Amino acid sequence: MKQRITQLQIAELSSEQTDKLRSRWKPQEGDYIAIGDHEEMIYYLNGVDRIKSLPLLNVGQILQFLSEHGRIHAMHQDDREWVVNDRYRAGELCDALWQALIDCL
Repeated sequence: MKQRITQLQIAELSSEQTDKLRSRWKPQEGDYIAIGDHEEMIYYLNGVDRIKSLPLLNVGQILQFLSEHGRIHAMHQDDREWVVNDRYRAGELCDALWQALIDCL
């Protein structure tokens, strides 16, 4: 099971969406972030440059974000696909949740 989004998924966001994601992101030690073309884990919050980095959100973080914004209504597995809010479908739960989050941005 895929645990977090990838740099490729982050790269698909518009500049407006990345700005919104950064403004709503609360960095925590242990989070993974994308900086340019590489990724790393946050060990110390003091070292996080929020202007240059974006979060590689995990399933729990995406669920929390959607829940806080009233955007998660239903999730289920249909055959081999995950379905979120009867609209977003993907083979991985993380990817279906990410699709729902993108619409929030």
